[in-house]
Amino acid sequence: MRTASPLRYPGGKATLSGLLTDIRRMNCLGAMPFAEPFAGGAGAALTLLLREEARSILINDADPAIADLWWSIVHCSEEFGDKIETIPLTIEEWTTQREVYRSPSSGRFDRGFAAFYLNRTNRSGVIVNGGPIGGHEQQGKWKIDARFNRKDLVERCKRISEYGSRIALSDDDGRTFVERVGSSDVFMFIDPPYFEKGPLLYLNGIDSDYHGALAGTLHRRESQPWVLTYDDCSEIRALYEPWACVRPYSLRYSAAERRDGKEVMITPRWMTVPAA
Repeated sequence: MRTASPLRYPGGKATLSGLLTDIRRMNCLGAMPFAEPFAGGAGAALTLLLREEARSILINDADPAIADLWWSIVHCSEEFGDKIETIPLTIEEWTTQREVYRSPSSGRFDRGFAAFYLNRTNRSGVIVNGGPIGGHEQQGKWKIDARFNRKDLVERCKRISEYGSRIALSDDDGRTFVERVGSSDVFMFIDPPYFEKGPLLYLNGIDSDYHGALAGTLHRRESQPWVLTYDDCSEIRALYEPWACVRPYSLRYSAAERRDGKEVMITPRWMTVPAA
């Protein structure tokens, strides 16, 4: 199945959808709603939904522009699609959309679309500190329109809107979301900003205290079903290895350059996972 999400995200986890499906089936959790507290591109949740592996999904992101983007796709699909088809793909328009994204007075739809535009036209999809594909002088091999396939993007957004009644949206802080839904019958896939490089890639990069508090929240919910992914570093291992299962895996992704990202998958000890 082609990529379900219309967004580009460094380290996007849509490629884990098969593994997450297997984990849900092995633990008899497939009937549970699927939640992403740090959704970003929500690639895993949308893939499971469109494959009918999840009856409903919960998409949460603390970045108000990303939350507005998902709201716009779900609730204003036709207008969103029309704008994808007609908006100029130029540095002048890129500058305008960047200002809309940054302005606190921008309306919900406009800010959401601006985030979408920057995600599709910036290098590696990095919204906050990313520059336009091809540079401001548009002299690179690839130009600003290289990742903006209008027809395909309209189709993806329309497909998501067709499942709108099965998508719950929220803009809570990620840990607050875990606190709120973590005791209910919900399967959570938790993919917070990286410990080491998250602040460089995300508007809502989080500090070491937050990472520690998130670990404490999950420790109190170790009887609940969740899967957590992180960059593999000593600080994260120290937080989770005493009480949870920490398994390394390798994920190919793109952010400025293509490389193997060394990461860990963390689960409660009771959860069965496929053999490596």
